[in-house]
Amino acid sequence: MVFKIEFHNNSLKEKFANLEKYFPSEVCQEIPFFLEALQQYGEISNSDYFIGNINKISTLTFELTYRSDFQNKVVKISDFKVKSLDLLKTRFTIQDFLSDKDLIECIPQYDNPDKIIKAIELINQGVEDTYQLGLKLGHKGKKEKYIARHGQYAHSTLEELKLIKRTPKGRKLIPEVTEKGKLIANAPDQDTKKRLLIEAMLNYQPVWKVIGEVTEAQQELTDELVKRLVFPEADQDSDTSNRRAQTIKNWVKWISKFTGIAIHLPGQELQLTIPGLYSQENTDFYD
Repeated sequence: MVFKIEFHNNSLKEKFANLEKYFPSEVCQEIPFFLEALQQYGEISNSDYFIGNINKISTLTFELTYRSDFQNKVVKISDFKVKSLDLLKTRFTIQDFLSDKDLIECIPQYDNPDKIIKAIELINQGVEDTYQLGLKLGHKGKKEKYIARHGQYAHSTLEELKLIKRTPKGRKLIPEVTEKGKLIANAPDQDTKKRLLIEAMLNYQPVWKVIGEVTEAQQELTDELVKRLVFPEADQDSDTSNRRAQTIKNWVKWISKFTGIAIHLPGQELQLTIPGLYSQENTDFYD
């Protein structure tokens, strides 16, 4: 007689009934093998821990907690967590971060991924001047300096993501596309460009810190969380911190939508169905 699988709540039951809707593909591939073992034997050998008939198993992509009732042939799944950071590390090359210092000095305030990609393409084509860059990116202003400011924001963002480097030439800093930047500029399609940009973002320490908190640590993605994680306490209430926190928050939401990695938003989770990840309609990450 096989064991019946039950769930701690309806939300968990719904997710297991619609794996591809709620979980990344790697998780969907692993889950059936463990469910089959639970249905057949009522337990998984070599659990990570066993306390009071509560078992926890840890796989490559998830952690699952369950309780077995052998008398009634029931296995109740009480908790399930995706190993989001491990999944991202398997998909992208992520560097090891050794220091948390000076994060406030490197937070950009240019948050539209499509314009970041466009900016790297323009610089790769030879557009160096901040005014010309801002103009070609579609920014408008009554004064030239307002348009140039947006070009400067783009330069700063690309430099922090290590997609360009700037070298002094007279009174100006001239941008030069790095090897990583060239990969984006010369990629054959937009999906590849976005994937390469996500890898650059994930290797930017403030983004990686926030990703960890809003996935596995189950913290809600808010401006206050971002500021607490990446700004010194004395600077967290400044207008600049508010604007730059918005940048990190929008990037994290965009990464979640593109990769299918669920993050915690105030009062909800954000998780796209896997077939919808690359839809052109999924550009409302400012909502």
